[in-house]
Amino acid sequence: MKWYLITAALISITFSSCSNGEKKEFLTDIEQMESKLDSMKAVANDSTIHFPNQVNISVRNTILKIKNNYTPDTIDYKLAEKINGYKEIRKAVSKNSGNLAKVKQTIPEVEKKLADLKHDIENNVNDREKYQEFINYEQAKVKEIETVLSYYIETTEKYYNRYDSLHPIVNHIGDSLIELKSSKQ
Repeated sequence: MKWYLITAALISITFSSCSNGEKKEFLTDIEQMESKLDSMKAVANDSTIHFPNQVNISVRNTILKIKNNYTPDTIDYKLAEKINGYKEIRKAVSKNSGNLAKVKQTIPEVEKKLADLKHDIENNVNDREKYQEFINYEQAKVKEIETVLSYYIETTEKYYNRYDSLHPIVNHIGDSLIELKSSKQ
């Protein structure tokens, strides 16, 4: 009987130590996800790189200048191509700002879920067999946020570069059309 109790105690210690190892692994996974979310939150809240409203207003005003002062007798295809590329900036920047809003909204939600999951794991609450499933789900959410934020950054950079290259040209055209129109009057 004594050997039976010792064997049972050793088996239970072995199982609990395995679950403690898993517990540490789960907590490490959560800490890594929290760290990623903190980094993404810092990028998403970096106000020095995002000015979509200023770009939209600038594009709208420049296009309006051209529309109000351009009276073509023939179509200049190169000019039309530049203006169409310039107009595209406004649409793309507007649509893309929704991605940033989605990231800013989702990060706190996932942080809350991770905090709850961390509490459950630390206190052995809920079904321990499902912890890995919960971890995998939250990792997928973090990966999704990371993908949306990366897309936002890439798209923003692409269209801001386009804006930087086209704005001086299109703005100059608009200004020269105003000067031409005023000199005719």
